[in-house]
Amino acid sequence: MNKHQRPFAAGLLFLCFWVSVRAENPDKVLKAKRIFESITIDGKLNEVSWSGAAQADQFTMSEPTPGEAASFDTRVYFLYDDNAVYIGARMHDPQPDKILTELSLRDQVGNADNFRVFFDTYRSGLNGFKFYVTASGVQFDAVVSNHVDDLNWNAVWESAVSRDDEGWYAELRIPYSSLRFPAQDIQEWNVQFGREIRRFRESSFWSPIDPTVSGWVQQSGTVTEINKITTPVRLSLTPYVSTYLNTSYEPSAAIGSKFSSGTAYSAGLDLKYGINDAFTLDMTLVPDFGQVISDKQVLNLSPFEVFFAENRQFFTEGTELFNKGRMFYSRRIGGQPLHFNDVYQHLREGESVIDNPGVTQLINATKITGRTSGGTGIGGFNAMVGESFATLRDAEGKERRIQTSPFTNYNALVIDQNLKNNSFITLMNTNVYRLGSDQEANVTGAFFNFKTKDQRYFFSGDGMLSQQFYTDRTRSGYTYHANAGKGGGNWTYEAGHGVESENFDPNDLGFIYAPNEWYLSGKAAYTQYSPKHPKLQQYSMTMSSIYSRLFKPFEFTGWVFNLSSFVLWKTRTAAGLNARIDPVTSYDYFEPRTQDLSRFLIIPGGWQLGGFISTDYRKKAALDVNLSYRDYDAQRRYTTTLSISPRFRFNDRFSLIPNLGITQIKEEPGYVHAGDNGLDIGPEDIFMGVRDRIIIDNALTGRFIFNSVMGINARIRHYWDHVEYNRFGLLQNDGNLETLAYDGKDAGGKPIFDRNVNIFNVDLQYNWRFAPGSDIIFVWKNQVYTSGISDDENYFRNLDSVFQSAQANNFSIRVIYYLDYLYLFPRKSIANA
Repeated sequence: MNKHQRPFAAGLLFLCFWVSVRAENPDKVLKAKRIFESITIDGKLNEVSWSGAAQADQFTMSEPTPGEAASFDTRVYFLYDDNAVYIGARMHDPQPDKILTELSLRDQVGNADNFRVFFDTYRSGLNGFKFYVTASGVQFDAVVSNHVDDLNWNAVWESAVSRDDEGWYAELRIPYSSLRFPAQDIQEWNVQFGREIRRFRESSFWSPIDPTVSGWVQQSGTVTEINKITTPVRLSLTPYVSTYLNTSYEPSAAIGSKFSSGTAYSAGLDLKYGINDAFTLDMTLVPDFGQVISDKQVLNLSPFEVFFAENRQFFTEGTELFNKGRMFYSRRIGGQPLHFNDVYQHLREGESVIDNPGVTQLINATKITGRTSGGTGIGGFNAMVGESFATLRDAEGKERRIQTSPFTNYNALVIDQNLKNNSFITLMNTNVYRLGSDQEANVTGAFFNFKTKDQRYFFSGDGMLSQQFYTDRTRSGYTYHANAGKGGGNWTYEAGHGVESENFDPNDLGFIYAPNEWYLSGKAAYTQYSPKHPKLQQYSMTMSSIYSRLFKPFEFTGWVFNLSSFVLWKTRTAAGLNARIDPVTSYDYFEPRTQDLSRFLIIPGGWQLGGFISTDYRKKAALDVNLSYRDYDAQRRYTTTLSISPRFRFNDRFSLIPNLGITQIKEEPGYVHAGDNGLDIGPEDIFMGVRDRIIIDNALTGRFIFNSVMGINARIRHYWDHVEYNRFGLLQNDGNLETLAYDGKDAGGKPIFDRNVNIFNVDLQYNWRFAPGSDIIFVWKNQVYTSGISDDENYFRNLDSVFQSAQANNFSIRVIYYLDYLYLFPRKSIANA
């Protein structure tokens, strides 16, 4: 065993002494009541069954003052029958006219009072299901995995609220098809009830939550006497139909404007089937993601790929088991073809590319997920993507096709085991199969987090092995990370070590910016949740440091110190300061874009100072400001970043959030692709330039909510990136640039390498949930992309040029209808009265 494998092996050895048991929970206990009468979900709790149920009360604050009794009384009742759980809550408030009731989109709480319930049905202390309803009737739900909310999960359930002179009510019906629970005649669930009084920014819970304890799931209470319930037939179908109108407009002074349009139609189906009490099969057939919000595209001058968030619902909902170590980056599926950028190498004389699709066609995708009563979570995923082609045309009009991606099958398997003390270990494998001669890939990983009984200390880590199979060779690499420290209490600290070997590459289905790294890290923080100062609610201070080298060759790359502070006042204004110190010169082995790891670019030491302020979101107008300045130990080199985002809430239905981001970069050295520009440089020379750059990222987000099931959400974004090169040079062996007598201009004096990029997007969505799980969605998407050379640094003239450029519009309507077996065929009572 070599020295780099020892921390991972030690972690696996430690696992051998860990035994799986149920999580320990506080002693708050509530008896559930079985009912046989029907409950009307109207937010009034006027059925007889509510009056005879045991109540959960005596809520305790988690903020602003942890441990104190809640300001107002809350009483919660738990009923159940053979089909669903019913939660009734009475929230007292002596000033009901001051209850905040801003309307918002689903899965957004907004500026509104809310009630919440959480179910840990397997008593894992790590995972569960969370349901909120606001005082304006908006639903919010999430699946919780290892204390982290996955807001992309959407269940179908019922809720209603009402208000009177003494406060407000919430009434929820959560069908068993929206939960998972063990197959046992007598059950006890870990459950938590919570309430937020928004005007006080006060959150309180039935079972007290101590913020100094790592993790909140295990601090839930217990609901007992849930008897003789069985998992129903969990079968639902969600067919959809979509229609599209696509238009494009290309202005041209030479030939006149050109307008074109076309229509498209699609239909498909999502299926969800409960295999047993714990496991669920999800399938999407002929999926259509045309209404997904646009990515925030940028001009990427770095050597690394840009990471984009996943917005396609099938890949965001119920995939929390797969979110380990970025082994599963679902944007690979149906993403850019494997050989998209290689098409131009196949051009013959006189040929041009007339079509090169930027995405591949997803045929279908399937996932199976669930967790057993013993705390074992199992997930399986499979997706098939069709082959794609680029079309080339010669001067005579003859066309031929070049394959840019073969038929590809993606799959992933994960096994996640809950352990005692709310610990876990996970094993995961991903595999990519490509038809033909292109490489295939396999990645296997293990992840763990062990905690002590008091939840204060932990030891966590992971290890992964990547393999890429070519026709003539196999390329293998590995990585591991280990961290240990104190994660609970006011004082926390940890130390870590990690390695990514030079050949580690999970990017066929996973994501990594770049391998070949070795580092040591340390972090210490102090957080005070109950300051003595009467105007403070919370403050914290954090210090961290990372020392890094290449893994092979074992060369120094950098050493960084970070300091940060955070203060939250009881007025809900927050502020913070942060500082970064680079005490010595760093060495960048990636920017030269070469496999020769004796070549590097030096990054002078320096410092960075920044801060932010965020005012109270409860007010009609609020403001977020972020500012940072980074200075290098090099003449005139610096980076300034400013972000300003005011928030305006005109009433409970209409709000606007503008966001202005400005970044100014001066004297930044970077790699430049020389191309065929007559430069007299050798094949081993690395051509670089020193550039100034200004980036403005301007966005406006607005929403108008008609009621709790209907609303409009819109985002308008303009991204402008102006790059101007000051001088050019060749990278020397010592990491510095030797300036060339070359100005980067063509024979006409026009800059060759300067860039002026404008990206403009409109994403507008109208959504009406006309029945449970069923929606009518209208979407308008507008896109403009221009890239050229301009010495005009005036933002408004650039913005005006955007509206004079070619643009594409997409108008679509989709109808989704949810069909649930239990709604069509309700179960008869199976319990004895």
